[in-house]
Amino acid sequence: MVRMYGMKWRSVFVGAVLGAVLVASFPVVADVGDAVLAGRNNRADQRTSLKSAADTPTLRLVNSSGSGVGLSLIVKPGAAPMKVNSSRRVDNLNADLLDGKSSSHFAPKQAQPGDTVVGAFGAAGDGTFLVHAATFATPLTKGVPQARVHYVRPQAGSTLDCPGVFEASPGHLCIYATWENNATFNGIGRIDNPNLNSGASRHGFTILWTGNSSSANVRGNWAYTVPPASDQFDPTAEPASGTGVVTELGVVFEPTP
Repeated sequence: MVRMYGMKWRSVFVGAVLGAVLVASFPVVADVGDAVLAGRNNRADQRTSLKSAADTPTLRLVNSSGSGVGLSLIVKPGAAPMKVNSSRRVDNLNADLLDGKSSSHFAPKQAQPGDTVVGAFGAAGDGTFLVHAATFATPLTKGVPQARVHYVRPQAGSTLDCPGVFEASPGHLCIYATWENNATFNGIGRIDNPNLNSGASRHGFTILWTGNSSSANVRGNWAYTVPPASDQFDPTAEPASGTGVVTELGVVFEPTP
């Protein structure tokens, strides 16, 4: 009887040891309703919500050792990794790409004081009249009055406010004609107005020439430097005198009142 009791005791002991080994061989997993286990896999098929007091972080993740990331969000292909309900800017949260492009691909919404906006132009015709429309890639805060729009002919080279190609004094629009062939310059106007000699709008301007033969052509470049905010003008508020109207017959000049 004593020997049989000893055999039962040893069997129980061996079974307990084997059970402990088997349990230790499998990771502990927190299931639905269990407390979150640090350093272990946690599994749940229901939403887990965390709430905090006002002005305190709901969840804070700190990785103070190694170079690993603080947060990794893994979702199925095509699913968004994050959803937010605020449009406020988050400091130090930088997006490397937007639609596959970096920040250098995006121009500012408006040209800023000190910026020089540049472009090129060219036109050819059959002996009637030539027109070129130029648009500002970044719209100006205000347009340019006629008194500050300059057409520099090839022989002039430069002027006081138009010192050279792709250069202009602040607040001045300089249009450099580097080539004129059988064409006569007629005037410059706002891109949103059919009248000539009306300055440039926020979005651009038009240049018009009369062609003197079937081989009439012109080309050149332009520059505008945005002045300080205190020195910006709105040409739409200034009366246009001695303007011309673009028609199918060319330029019909209006009498100066």
